[in-house]
Amino acid sequence: MIVQTHALPLLGLLLQSAALVLFVLGAIWSFRRKRFTWSERALAREEPTSAERRPVRAHLRDGTVAPDPALAHLTVRAAEHRVRRLDNPWLVSGASVNCMGISLFSIHYSYPGPVLWMAFALFPLALCAPFVRQVALDRARRALEANRELAALHVVVPEEPAAPRER
Repeated sequence: MIVQTHALPLLGLLLQSAALVLFVLGAIWSFRRKRFTWSERALAREEPTSAERRPVRAHLRDGTVAPDPALAHLTVRAAEHRVRRLDNPWLVSGASVNCMGISLFSIHYSYPGPVLWMAFALFPLALCAPFVRQVALDRARRALEANRELAALHVVVPEEPAAPRER
């Protein structure tokens, strides 16, 4: 006779409940810092694209000084957006705990196959997510520190408006 254990689903339910609490704490954190405004969406639209971030990846990763003011300005913009996006500690932790709960449910209720292997792979990745967030934040803050002075020398030339069309 096979005895079915309910420890994994109960632990998964506990992790899902903890994730809900962490998401609520993240919403409170964002609300207290006024991160639920339209200006936040406008800031997100100004984030450098991946093509713009490509030349400054090394400076973001290593925290080194960019060679010229234009690259330093782009490094500071990318680092500020990264810090702003990853600054809320509760959301990444909540997502990580949520993934751990989902993987425990998947391990318990799935038959051997791709879903089971995905669950085994998801659990350690979710466990590492808060540490990866902290490393990314530290690197972005180092890049900000190293490039702020040089970025202040960058002069942004305003673009000329497009000529009106003739009818």
